[in-house]
Amino acid sequence: MQATADKLGAALDRLVRGAPERLASTYPGRRLTVAALAREAGVARNAIYTNHRDILDDLARARKRGAIPDRLGSVEHKVAEQRAVIGDMQLQIRQLVTENAGLLRRAVEAERLAEMADRRNAQLTKQIDVLRRPAVLRPTNA
Repeated sequence: MQATADKLGAALDRLVRGAPERLASTYPGRRLTVAALAREAGVARNAIYTNHRDILDDLARARKRGAIPDRLGSVEHKVAEQRAVIGDMQLQIRQLVTENAGLLRRAVEAERLAEMADRRNAQLTKQIDVLRRPAVLRPTNA
């Protein structure tokens, strides 16, 4: 049992480091699973569940710490992802600049219309004031 525990510990360490020996390209999705651990250690899954429950806790902790690093092309993959994000952001910036210019044009037009409305309002207010002034009636000499 101790030899199996040692195999499982070493296999888990290799999986966490992203350096599996037995799984190589057939390792699906680079996920930390009991099946992947059993294949890497060369033991049956049933043995893990039956006699090595402590390794299940170690496996769960390893899952919580994060995914297994991808040794091959991880830097290139990250660079490609970042370039895609940069491209998306540049597109968003262009769209926002265009939208901003349209909104600015509408704001300037709205300010112009508001100024015209204010001037017209002032004219109408003057006319109302003139019309509301009391008129002096002069007696007519008849």
